[in-house]
Amino acid sequence: MAGFPTQFIEELKYKCDIVSVISQYVPLTKKGNKYFCCCPFHNEKTASMCVNTDGQYYHCFGCNASGDVITFIMEIESVSYPDAVKILAEKAGLALPEYTGGGDFAKKKKKQDVLKQLMRDAALYYHANLKRENEGREARQYLASRGLDEQTAVRFGIGLSLGYDRLQGYMRRKGYSAENLRECGLVNGERLSDAFAGRIIVPIMNGMGDVIAFGGRIYRGEKDVAKYKNSTNTVLFDKGRCVYGINFVKKEKKQNGSLPFVILVEGYMDVISLAAAGIGNAVAGMGTALTPYQAREIKRLTDTVYVCYDGDAAGRKAAMRNVEPLIAEGLEVKVMALDEGADPDDTVRKEGKEGFDARRAAALPVLEYKLKLCENAYGLDSATGRARYVSAALKVLKEVENTAEREVYLGIVSDKSGVSVETLKSEIAGKSARPVVARPSAPVGEKEKKSVRAARFVLNKLLDNKVFADVGTLCDEWFSLQAHRDILAFVRSQPRGEIVAGKLFSADDTDREELNRILDAEGTFDSDLKEKAYYVDCVNVLANEFISSQLETMTAAYKQLTDAGERREMLLKIRDLQIKLKSSDPADKL
Repeated sequence: MAGFPTQFIEELKYKCDIVSVISQYVPLTKKGNKYFCCCPFHNEKTASMCVNTDGQYYHCFGCNASGDVITFIMEIESVSYPDAVKILAEKAGLALPEYTGGGDFAKKKKKQDVLKQLMRDAALYYHANLKRENEGREARQYLASRGLDEQTAVRFGIGLSLGYDRLQGYMRRKGYSAENLRECGLVNGERLSDAFAGRIIVPIMNGMGDVIAFGGRIYRGEKDVAKYKNSTNTVLFDKGRCVYGINFVKKEKKQNGSLPFVILVEGYMDVISLAAAGIGNAVAGMGTALTPYQAREIKRLTDTVYVCYDGDAAGRKAAMRNVEPLIAEGLEVKVMALDEGADPDDTVRKEGKEGFDARRAAALPVLEYKLKLCENAYGLDSATGRARYVSAALKVLKEVENTAEREVYLGIVSDKSGVSVETLKSEIAGKSARPVVARPSAPVGEKEKKSVRAARFVLNKLLDNKVFADVGTLCDEWFSLQAHRDILAFVRSQPRGEIVAGKLFSADDTDREELNRILDAEGTFDSDLKEKAYYVDCVNVLANEFISSQLETMTAAYKQLTDAGERREMLLKIRDLQIKLKSSDPADKL
């Protein structure tokens, strides 16, 4: 991708070895000269992503995610190409040259920079309002009543909207257009009314510390209005991809070198209240449903999550729903129990840091928490209650795939209910038995040509620097797809045995979709000899299809010839092709 000097990008990639960079985000396991891991871009339990240290690229055989080290940073951090290069340059200690990308990207980047600056200016404006001696007094008193002092307000940039018609005038005087204000979700209607009028303002930041949205909370006891109001999705803000507080937690992790756990709460006010009490590693989703992307963001911070939602039915239901994407990411998840009707903010103000830490220490693993909810819902004081408890508990346990783990929890249910483990096993086996419903098979499209599949395998081995893969024994004409001929040309341009496939991801003209298919065509073999034999077979497939096509053309031309000399000459060419076609040595087909 253009925009930075080629020499700089090459030095950047050399200093930012892809294995070293990716290992900072996911654990890698070495197998030969390659590394494998569970793909961070889709949910899986078995490692299907390969990181090729020689080729300096990654490829997932499950979801086809692939690229070089810059592509990885773009995807894992959700940043643009220039921002990914900036992140890597900081890691490598390289001075970042000016980005010279043009066209639509330059316009889009310039617009995004304007909007980011607008949001910073709006945040500063709101914060200045809170500090106004008279106009901000009531809001400051409200914050103080919640245990939030001036230092906390400064740290989180808490501000105040003074009404419907103050913000827009200030921002227009700063040079921002009405369109800019609407694009950021700061104003409503033709009169450009402040969307958060009369509320305490909480800036919402991304992992890089950029203000991308705002949240607003009432503080005067207003009736018939929503307690909280948050920005809608904008050019800068996607609530399904934002984890509130992640920028603060990243700083804490960087300062301490590690982060033993993260506390997941429901809202930003909970995060702020916990921080004010000295608990600085809390984050919140931006809605009731945690998305897989948000779970992956949390996974990059730590391996352990304590879920601390409100102590009411809605909070417990949300907790049970949101543990699933966390578990799917392989995180160790525990659930904290709060008093009925209490939230983390209430709890930490009432019990202090010490009391909150005690509740965290008493948190239960997800399965135990689910069983505890079953027990609380029905009780064990009556036969009816125990029967209902057993029924609910078995619904939970039948989802447990690990037999030994299920056995342990069946023992717990047996002890509490008085029902034998054997009976519980029998019951759960019966409940788990489901009729098999036949599903119509997916329609099968036209099969790809055998030569195309063969070409992908051949190119895969060339890019992997296999000793037996010699580009000198191949003809460009044997490859029917232009994308394959382009990659073959790239291979020819590189020293043999020193091909770095990752360079292809930086080329603007690379067919990424076809490159993914080539990287997928790795194959599994018991020995190098079998792999080499299959490679030779694939080369023969390519050559033979091309030769057969030539034979067909020459045979048709031969039938049209009338001159005896021309017919003899054409016949010799046909016989030469027939000899090539019969040979099993690719070198004979050149």
